[in-house]
Amino acid sequence: MTDKKKITLIYAGVAVISVLILGMSFLLAGLKKEKRREAPAATGVGKEQVDEMAVLEADIELERQDGSKVMLSDLNDKVWLAVQFYAACPMCAERNAKHLLEIYKEFKGNEDFMVACFSVDPEDDTEEKLADVRDRLSADAENWWFLKADREKLWNFMTEKMFFTTILERFEPAEIASKGRWAHDLGIQVYRGNTLVHKWDEGLPIDQLRDEIKEALRELKEPKS
Repeated sequence: MTDKKKITLIYAGVAVISVLILGMSFLLAGLKKEKRREAPAATGVGKEQVDEMAVLEADIELERQDGSKVMLSDLNDKVWLAVQFYAACPMCAERNAKHLLEIYKEFKGNEDFMVACFSVDPEDDTEEKLADVRDRLSADAENWWFLKADREKLWNFMTEKMFFTTILERFEPAEIASKGRWAHDLGIQVYRGNTLVHKWDEGLPIDQLRDEIKEALRELKEPKS
């Protein structure tokens, strides 16, 4: 084989490899784009199917907005609301100010009532940020907790034990600007001790949530047989 043919073959090989690399790059970019589309809008996120009166038997240690450590089981003698949130989420801010704060104001005088907000972005939600959210809502630190823990551990606990929907990351800049980085469950769960008695989702009548809380508070005081 002449030197000219060798050089020609080398250039041809380089050209083929370059085409293959470019093709793979476009394929990966397409797959990445499709993956980015997986994150739901988080408006009226559907709840996962749960059995009525599901019991939360697991426990987890959490850090409160004041830095103190608490256990989820510390709420076993309360009627409490469980919600997911993070400080930078505009949709959380709207839900909290519109619905959660309304319910909190109605029941905050009852010593058996609590609200617990679980951060889906604990690395970014510093103690200062959580305290700022609490202050903007004029929430009492004793009966409205803003909680966080190791992200992976807390995410798994919320989805596997508490029946919240799966948390997904958004990638489109415009969507992040309007809805936040994390797509998560915007529902409000009602617990009586460690028993999940109701889950209210955005769009349902708020009176339904209010009635479930009243019923749970009444049942909490009933003598145990």
